Amino acid sequence: MRRTRIFPAARLLSATVAVAVMGGCATKGDIRSLQTELRAVAMRQDSLLAQLRRETRSTQDTLRTTTDQLFSFRGDIASQLRDLSQVMTRIEAMVGENQRGIGQVRDQLANLRRPTPAPSNDPGASSIGGGGGEAEGLYSAGMRQLSRGSLGTARRAFEALLNSHPNHALAPDARFRLADIEEREGRLEEALGAFLEIQTLTPTAAIVPDALYRAALVQIALGREDDAVRTLERVINTYPDAEIASLARAELADLR
Repeated sequence: MRRTRIFPAARLLSATVAVAVMGGCATKGDIRSLQTELRAVAMRQDSLLAQLRRETRSTQDTLRTTTDQLFSFRGDIASQLRDLSQVMTRIEAMVGENQRGIGQVRDQLANLRRPTPAPSNDPGASSIGGGGGEAEGLYSAGMRQLSRGSLGTARRAFEALLNSHPNHALAPDARFRLADIEEREGRLEEALGAFLEIQTLTPTAAIVPDALYRAALVQIALGREDDAVRTLERVINTYPDAEIASLARAELADLR
């Protein structure tokens, strides 16, 4: 950009010198004075142009710095969001583990309150189920493996009992244990069906109230609280004297 475009005063002084010279009315001193003033104007113009360039560079540097800071800030926010997502995932996993742990504690309390069914003394029981000693051995083996956490081995023992002795007195308990294994392995729908099936197959078995109670807990885990309320009410109303009924009342109170 030319100086004369920014500072009209310089152009005016130049024009004045030219007119004075052409008119013959200007002395050498006047011309030198005008030239000195022109140089002063030019120097001021150069100084202002230099200052303008510095301010322009400073503004550009500030804009670059601000842009870099914005990109850095955006990257930090994205990183924090990823970290937060990972933390939430870990928390959800921990909550799931806690819920399973609570379910196992409830199961243990329920088992402690309910005596293990003794083999039937009915002389016709062995003729109905056959091989009473074998059934008891399979059930005991399944319980040992279950206590050790060997779910697959326990499952095979209980399934062998049901396949060989479907009408044995321990068959309802074997079905209960299989349903428990389904729940421990995370197959809640299968566990729910197995627990509810016990009442259908053996409605008079002593394990039925416990099976219904466990079914209600699975329904809660599945988010079906209305179904759980009805199942708990069935336990309380149908088996009011059963030891598990007190746990059912406490669970029902929590739901309400």
